[in-house]
Amino acid sequence: MKEKRFNIDIVLKKTKRWDFKDLLIEKNIIYCEWFVELNEDVSIISVDVSIEELESLYNFIINELSESRIILPNGTRLQAKLPFDFIKTKLIK
Repeated sequence: MKEKRFNIDIVLKKTKRWDFKDLLIEKNIIYCEWFVELNEDVSIISVDVSIEELESLYNFIINELSESRIILPNGTRLQAKLPFDFIKTKLIK
């Protein structure tokens, strides 16, 4: 059975994006990066990930990029300070 994948957006400061992008490359996760025109500080990185991949990325985000936000496929915006189980529950609903 094919594993379920989710398109997740991560909003982070441009100055922090390289560490995150290096992690994505290391884990062989394809990503797209978007820049917000009205705010020079923010970058949005979109990833297509499984729950397991997201948990690994989230652990990095919560420890290294605490000012980041995650946008779930349904548009729900969450601060990267919540327990991963809460985010997992929101995804599976």
